[in-house]
Amino acid sequence: MPEFVYEALEPATGRRIKDEGYFEGPLELLRWLERRGLILIRYRLKKRYFWEELFAPKVTRVELAEFCRNLAFMIKGGVPLIQALEDLEKTAENKTLAKAIRKLRQNVEEGKPFYESIKEHPKVFYPIVQALTLVGEETGRLDETLYSAAEHLLRVDEIISTTKRALIYPAFILVSMTGALAFWIFFVLPRILTLFQEMKVKLPLATRILIALVSFCTSNWFYFLAVPFGLVVAGLFVWKVPRARFYFEKIILKLPLVGKVRRTSFMAFFFEYTALLLEAGVNLMRTLEIMQESLKNPYMDEIIMTLKNRIEEGFSFFEACEGTGFFSPLELRMVKVGEETGRLVDQLRYLADYYYQRLERLVATLSKMLEPILITVAGLLFLIIVLALIGPIYDMISQIGKF
Repeated sequence: MPEFVYEALEPATGRRIKDEGYFEGPLELLRWLERRGLILIRYRLKKRYFWEELFAPKVTRVELAEFCRNLAFMIKGGVPLIQALEDLEKTAENKTLAKAIRKLRQNVEEGKPFYESIKEHPKVFYPIVQALTLVGEETGRLDETLYSAAEHLLRVDEIISTTKRALIYPAFILVSMTGALAFWIFFVLPRILTLFQEMKVKLPLATRILIALVSFCTSNWFYFLAVPFGLVVAGLFVWKVPRARFYFEKIILKLPLVGKVRRTSFMAFFFEYTALLLEAGVNLMRTLEIMQESLKNPYMDEIIMTLKNRIEEGFSFFEACEGTGFFSPLELRMVKVGEETGRLVDQLRYLADYYYQRLERLVATLSKMLEPILITVAGLLFLIIVLALIGPIYDMISQIGKF
């Protein structure tokens, strides 16, 4: 749908209004303004360039959470929805979000339900926000469900950020060590070792091994570029192909410490999501469907599919979880007690908080464990290099002293 920039006159006050909006054509724009008692002065079609869509800023979870929270506060304070959206559009710093809010406002002004308008922007408003908006409109508690959506988005963003910090830090250290080692092997050591050979210094075994290693590396430098490139291509393949990503996630979950961090992150998200939607009044099957749309993780997708199939067969939520073979005895016990006592949401929230706190402890533990290990490995590598160089350097200095 084309976007128009227009200027209109408000006859009662003589005020000129400049705004933008999406319309099928100039006639629809004119009729839309007439319904609001405005007179069209001028308009133009807003130009669109392909790079604007290509480099359009993505709406982050924090930005979306801020929008939901502010809208919830304004609705609770008695501000009409259209006026609230207009104010939020003016204050939105993210252009993509501002454009989506403008379209929401226009749709609501035309009488379209807020939930239907939200659904038109799936890349901006996540499935959880769509679901809670629908529940809020149907129950008349839109302010409460929007606030719940904001709290959930902030919690999920914290979970994802915490997991990334746990995995990025050791990766950064490893890359830095590899870069330093490559600099020594390809630039520093060849010059030093060539000098030893020219001076005809008697070389110990450790130095001869180092020379052989450096010679092999410098003569096969192409492979040292091809291997990282191949790993990047393989990583992209794994990320794009669902089945390959499924097995990759399965391998990650079996790793000693990283796997525990990954699983804890999954569990914190799963229980947080389920508790929020069930508390809002969404049924269990729809909750699992929305979770599938949000996660987009092949491994978790298969677990959720198993849950849905078993629930459709008549099993309880506890029995469905037990049938996946993924949930621990603690998790199963909590779910079972929740179902039996009618306090399932409370039990799920307890599990979500438990795994969130556990994730924070694991991240702190991971950093404390990996840092000394990586530093020790780096120190040993460079110690071996230094020891292999000390003997020949001492002999070379002795020969120079004789002259």
